[in-house]
Amino acid sequence: MENVGISKLDLKRQNRRQILRLLRNAGPTSRIDIAHTIHITKAAVTIITNEMIREGILQEIGEQAPTGGKVPRGRKKILLDYNPTWRLVLGVSVQGEWLDVGLCTLRGETVEHHALMIDPSTTFQKLVQMVGEVYHDLAYKNDLKPEMILALGVTVDPAYRALCRVETKGDEEDYGALREELEKIVPAPIVFGRLTDGLATAESDFRPGPEKAPLHQVILQMGGSFQSTVTVGQEYYRGGSGRSCNFGDLPLGDGARRDKARDRLSREAVSGQIKALHTQKLSPALDALAMDNPQRAEWTFCRSGFTPEDPAVRQYFERIREDYLAILMGVLTFLDPEQLVVFPDGCVMEALAQAMRMAETRAGVPVRLSRFDETNLYLTGAALAVREYFTNRGGYIG
Repeated sequence: MENVGISKLDLKRQNRRQILRLLRNAGPTSRIDIAHTIHITKAAVTIITNEMIREGILQEIGEQAPTGGKVPRGRKKILLDYNPTWRLVLGVSVQGEWLDVGLCTLRGETVEHHALMIDPSTTFQKLVQMVGEVYHDLAYKNDLKPEMILALGVTVDPAYRALCRVETKGDEEDYGALREELEKIVPAPIVFGRLTDGLATAESDFRPGPEKAPLHQVILQMGGSFQSTVTVGQEYYRGGSGRSCNFGDLPLGDGARRDKARDRLSREAVSGQIKALHTQKLSPALDALAMDNPQRAEWTFCRSGFTPEDPAVRQYFERIREDYLAILMGVLTFLDPEQLVVFPDGCVMEALAQAMRMAETRAGVPVRLSRFDETNLYLTGAALAVREYFTNRGGYIG
């Protein structure tokens, strides 16, 4: 008779994975509280955590402080946490004219990173060469040995799929060509993902403080590719047909309005409209701020805190704000998340900020900007690597 039950190794891997997920989400936890939360015996938790301590994955960080003003009786609880420097993680992100490559701890604390400009003449081979040069520089400066690296995570914005030779097959993305080249450079496992998937994972797993990540949140790329990711229980939710939070399905009225809103919010559209207002001499106050430089006028219009004075500029600003608000309310109404996180891509920032405040007030749901931008986007790739090759595998290598 064939044995189709779970093996002891699979059971141990599952228990280790549960422990790491608990520590990731709840922070330092005692053995007895681990046993109570993941519903396995205290003896089993002791055996597993002691093994993980010997491997360097977990560490004891001290006694749990008393709560409620009561003096604890009996044995004091010793808190366990995962060791953030057990392995280091590499991340790569290709987005917004930048290649961001960096090295961090398992908690997303930056060791070192480099951002390189991607110009229109950059080829696939040149991009791979740039990654290789930064990796070798990081390895040399930080004395990196292959056994010190957990994995490499890579996120690619849809605008750069062609450059990275990413093929799309329905809702699936094939990173085979890029994987083949990167495997020649980095002696570690590699995981690939969409930019918004990386943002969602980094928002959940690389939190700056003790606050808990929402179980149900939406990450929305406002502008650019208008991509999004929905998470439920901190895991991706694609929907039955893989179209959850697809921009084309958002309830924004008829399709023509939706497409017009997306077209009006593109970087090219904003740039063209500001130049048109300048040419028609309808933006004297904005031009004065920008010292009569159309390119600087566009930057001024898009920056945070800008208040339009010219009637034509104000009218355009308010129309953009209404487009942002319609999209935000569409997402909040359609998906009802605990939190909406916005990643701005070529946005008019003050109009977006006002729309976010209005949407938060109307929906009663937190709406905030992502903690990740062009200064640390490599962490979106690193977060995918930590989730896939550390947390989900219970700290097992290979």
